[in-house]
Amino acid sequence: MYIHKKYLINNKCADVKEYKSSLKEICKLNLRRSSKFNILAILGALRCVDKSILSGNTGIYIGSEYCSMNSVKKVLEEVSADSIIMPFDFLNINSNNVSFYVSQALESKGKNMLLTSEELSFERGLEMALFDLEINDVDDALVGLVDESLDNIKEYNKYISNTNNLPSNDYSGWLYMNKLQENSLAQIESLYQFNSMDQMNKMISSINFDIMYTKLDCIGCIISFIDSLYERMMYVKIDKNNRGYIILVIK
Repeated sequence: MYIHKKYLINNKCADVKEYKSSLKEICKLNLRRSSKFNILAILGALRCVDKSILSGNTGIYIGSEYCSMNSVKKVLEEVSADSIIMPFDFLNINSNNVSFYVSQALESKGKNMLLTSEELSFERGLEMALFDLEINDVDDALVGLVDESLDNIKEYNKYISNTNNLPSNDYSGWLYMNKLQENSLAQIESLYQFNSMDQMNKMISSINFDIMYTKLDCIGCIISFIDSLYERMMYVKIDKNNRGYIILVIK
């Protein structure tokens, strides 16, 4: 499958007002009361597509490690203080609606979904997108990873799996892809899933590559590769159970 567009927001924790201000310029939806998580997703998706004409059957696949964690924190604090929970605060803890909002913003009529899988959320979404493209269930695919910074949650590393000790940033990374080679940036040639370190090592030994990325985020690595002089990239992502994916990207 061929990558045609890429976009990445990877910032230190910022006020949602900053992202809403940027979004107003490119989106007509009324999102005044929407969560930061939703705003980050819509902003990244729209900037990735960037006026491209989508098919009538675009699949939208959003991965997230923590979803609307800050919205959940706010509601729990309101409950603890015996305060009345405001309707939009309650709605914003429902992370599943993020793919619906992105679909509305893009005026897409294809399938849309949110996937979360500890440490492998984007990779699971990419696997699903590649499968749907292969069987012609969708004509093109927009695959993203979205998370808001957890810096406002005290000692957040106690509650999450952060085996690579990555900083907690506002993140919205996206790839737009389809089966058309013309004018593409790169090709996702293969995606392999492994269930043990031995299986992973055997796969790696059989793959020809110029550069290998591990531990870092997949979208950031693919974007860095596209902008580099290398021709064949291998990306390896492993979770705490030594399961994961190997993704081969070529130019």
